[in-house]
Amino acid sequence: MKPTRRLSLTAVLVASLMGCASQQGSAPATYTLSGVVGNGNKAAQVTVFDARGKQTLIQTNAQGQFSLRMDGLSAPLMLVAQTADKQYVAISTNPAAGEINVNALTDRIASDLALEAKFKGPAGLAQSAKAPAVTAETVAAKTAALRASIATALKEARVSDVEHFDPVTVSMGKEKGVYDLLSLIKHNRGYSSASGEQGETSLYDPRYREITRFHPLSLSMARMDTQALLANSISRVFIAGDSTASNYDPEVAPRMGWGQAFDRQIKIGSPIQVINVAQSGRSSRSFINEGWFGMIAADIRKGDYLLIQFGHNDEKCGNEPPAPPPARDQIDTAKLCTYPGNNPAVPAEMSFQKTLEKYIAMARQAGATPVLITPVTRRSFKGGEISTTTHTYGKGKFPGDYSQTIRDTAQANKVALVDLDARSMAFFSKIGEQGSLDYYLAVDPAQYPYYANTTGNRNKPDNTHFQEKGAEAVSGLVAEGIKEAALPLADYLK
Repeated sequence: MKPTRRLSLTAVLVASLMGCASQQGSAPATYTLSGVVGNGNKAAQVTVFDARGKQTLIQTNAQGQFSLRMDGLSAPLMLVAQTADKQYVAISTNPAAGEINVNALTDRIASDLALEAKFKGPAGLAQSAKAPAVTAETVAAKTAALRASIATALKEARVSDVEHFDPVTVSMGKEKGVYDLLSLIKHNRGYSSASGEQGETSLYDPRYREITRFHPLSLSMARMDTQALLANSISRVFIAGDSTASNYDPEVAPRMGWGQAFDRQIKIGSPIQVINVAQSGRSSRSFINEGWFGMIAADIRKGDYLLIQFGHNDEKCGNEPPAPPPARDQIDTAKLCTYPGNNPAVPAEMSFQKTLEKYIAMARQAGATPVLITPVTRRSFKGGEISTTTHTYGKGKFPGDYSQTIRDTAQANKVALVDLDARSMAFFSKIGEQGSLDYYLAVDPAQYPYYANTTGNRNKPDNTHFQEKGAEAVSGLVAEGIKEAALPLADYLK
């Protein structure tokens, strides 16, 4: 049905609403639903699913607004909104309230509900084509958890009742500050490495720091960050990479990625902003498929830099032929891995070089400077040193060296290169096998109880990831490489 016809139907909708119970599969009732999708700036298609699998399709107007009477639906309801580039899910146990918004905040709540229902994330809920069996109490608990991470921002947005704020039922027409809040949030869904399915929803501030109870959203800070990032006098350094570079919450301290520490290499007062977009578990391929690449592409501009460091997860190509489940071989090959080298028999989507060239092209198209970085070495000592790269693949018909592929790609595309693999091998060989434990994640569990029963303690070191001292040291190696490449950014490095 065309949007104009749907909107004309809403003009004759009745104003009174019939109540309904909030239990799964309650008796069908008549609802007048209205709400806004996203930030109210895009058209969307909304599919409404009830507890019994009945579904109704709604088309919003250009501002994402919808209003439609729906008969015979059983609570709870699940709304799945699809815009040109995003999917959001919202769950309502009391649709008779009339207001059901669908946005990044509701999707975060739906993500928690999905995990409790044994799905990998909201996409799994949507694919089930049926509202999940949830209670009002469960939804309220998940809503309260989200509210704790945005309460400061809600107060700054002058939301009238912060204590009871619910992004599903809030009146967007009355609470205009919610639009401002939504406009400053970045939304993305993760990836389940065990199943290959789209995973949990995460929300980020303008500098790609995840919004959590450890890092609650401040609206004033988000506005300041946005203004600074948009200032013509500022150059941004975007970091695209994996867990060796990514950000970590204080809960897992002192674990830290080198990208999280890279701003420590910038001279105080420099017109440089570091934006660390590196994500744990991602390869050069999955970083694109999950939307991180597109998020950078939307933000990057002339004068910026894009530091590109992949390889650790591109290596996860399993065995050939792939081992059957529960082995991850098939999932890794389909979703994660790339093959090194330049063998013409490698399909384009599986080529590490061709994938890296997408990052180079994206940066150059925006007028930014791409920098290729070989992956940092693993803590793999032999005879008191790390003498060979730990980034090779030799199980299948396309063996090769990932670090060498990056070097070759940099040369072929005339791109600046930081050979972090070679630099870190030399650095940690000098530090020594025992001394390197103070840099890699090998901590005293008495001081950091989180690591008492998991990899990362002194008795069971994590030989891939770093504690704070290591992250800072590796970020310094990256800075050294940038200086050696004589990039203009070097003028602002310590």
